Amino acid sequence: MSLAKFRSLQAQDRALVAVAVLVDGNDAATYLECDAKKGEILKEAAQELCRLDMDARLAFVGTTLRLALEEDA
Repeated sequence: MSLAKFRSLQAQDRALVAVAVLVDGNDAATYLECDAKKGEILKEAAQELCRLDMDARLAFVGTTLRLALEEDA
């Protein structure tokens, strides 16, 4: 599986998608799709993350959230 959409996002957007997936799981894509400017891209990135096994998803999202926040600092 490719996480290309997620990895191509800017640090702030990766952090947004990561938090949305951590909080809302599979519903994150639905909520992120409502963004007027980046909705489709954010939705697709969230869907990629939600395809991961739950344990792998939590570990991956937690790590990438930390890295995105460090990168943006």
